[in-house]
Amino acid sequence: MGFSQLLTTALAVALPAAMIFIVLAAMELLGWGTAILCAVLAWLGSTTVLRIYFGDLRRVARYAVALRDKFRGTPPQHLSFSAASELSSLYTQIANTFRERITDLETRTSTDAEILDHLPNPVVMVNRQRVITGFNRAAKSLFHNLETGHDLTRFIRDPILLDAFDDVAAEREQMKHAEFVLASDAHHHFDVLTARLPAATGDRNFVLSFSDLTELRKLEQMRADFATDAGHELRTPLSVLLGFIETLEGPAKDDPDALGQFLPVMRDQGLRMQHLIEDLLSLARIELNEHTPPSDDCDVGKVIDKVAQTLLMKAEAKGMEIKISCNLDNTDIVGEEKEMTQVFVNLVENAIKYGHAKTNIEVSITLAKNPPGALARFRHDRILAVAIRDHSDGIAREHLPRLTERFYRIDTARSRAVGGTGLGLAIVKHLVQRHRGTMVIESEQGVGSVFTVYLPAKANDNIRTLHRA
Repeated sequence: MGFSQLLTTALAVALPAAMIFIVLAAMELLGWGTAILCAVLAWLGSTTVLRIYFGDLRRVARYAVALRDKFRGTPPQHLSFSAASELSSLYTQIANTFRERITDLETRTSTDAEILDHLPNPVVMVNRQRVITGFNRAAKSLFHNLETGHDLTRFIRDPILLDAFDDVAAEREQMKHAEFVLASDAHHHFDVLTARLPAATGDRNFVLSFSDLTELRKLEQMRADFATDAGHELRTPLSVLLGFIETLEGPAKDDPDALGQFLPVMRDQGLRMQHLIEDLLSLARIELNEHTPPSDDCDVGKVIDKVAQTLLMKAEAKGMEIKISCNLDNTDIVGEEKEMTQVFVNLVENAIKYGHAKTNIEVSITLAKNPPGALARFRHDRILAVAIRDHSDGIAREHLPRLTERFYRIDTARSRAVGGTGLGLAIVKHLVQRHRGTMVIESEQGVGSVFTVYLPAKANDNIRTLHRA
């Protein structure tokens, strides 16, 4: 308040008292000099009091401005009037309340951002104008050049996804799903949920959440391919059988030579179908139980010995010898002996089928020093490594990743000639996975291949030297 305003206000306050003194002087109850002096003193007193009062108010006002501009300030001390003191105290209380709320909001915002960043699914937030207002770390990894303040269409041009967003933005639907294929990787599929956020979230009106469907789509394709391949594998021997049956029923009905020639082939084709159906049923059963870990005990060393005895005649027929070496006194695992037998029968039988005649099949059981992949989590425990080495033509490097796929063959004619169904290694893979293990395939063309099965051992026991031959 300016000086002239202060004088005017003081005059307005002192005027009633001055009028009383003038009235008293006119009634000759008080001298005119005394009346004038009293009126002047009243005006001066009012001016002094108002000056102090308005001074307090100015100090409180400056405190309020400091709180408004910087949200920091020191409350004025030694105020003369209680009203100004109460007003200053009220400002302090309001400021403290706002500080606490802002701190709480910042904490919540930081926590929400951390939670959002740790979500495995990519999440993008946009406003009604399709402008990106936020995203999490997973979204940044998916769209490497993602930035706020840019239109969504700069990063996503899929018309189905954009139409889904428009439907939600126009309030035709509260939320909507759309499948999205990443432009940079045609094999990367996502289910994108577009949903409206509460109005209290400011300009972040909508959220797009990406759920990865890639593995599901791969599984669907694998099943479709599996049905096609299985049908193809069964159709070939069936066609042979039907062709021979028609011949025997027709032109060769009374031809004993044709009968003697056709029956062995028909038997081989029937056995081929039988083996294929058995492997298909076995694989289906294994996949059904794959996520249920076994609970029985199994001695891998004894299983290997039994497998070697079972396949001894097949190996001797090719002039081969199965040599087993083990330097462990305990080869127990938590597993099912029947399934482990199936694993090593398939692997050793493959080594016999594809190995060169008069070579050895070498089977070694050791402790893995550097277990691969997922088994690294067992680094404080014992991991058995069972390696089956053959001496064959070897396998080209490009084929190795696909060897455990159903019906995948490097040489289809040769595989069928030796009686392979194309499912053996797929069965091995799933059985090993059920036992929480893994299989690694190494091969060198012209030298041979090594199939190594890694399995968590049951217990940590002392090691002593033991050789089997």
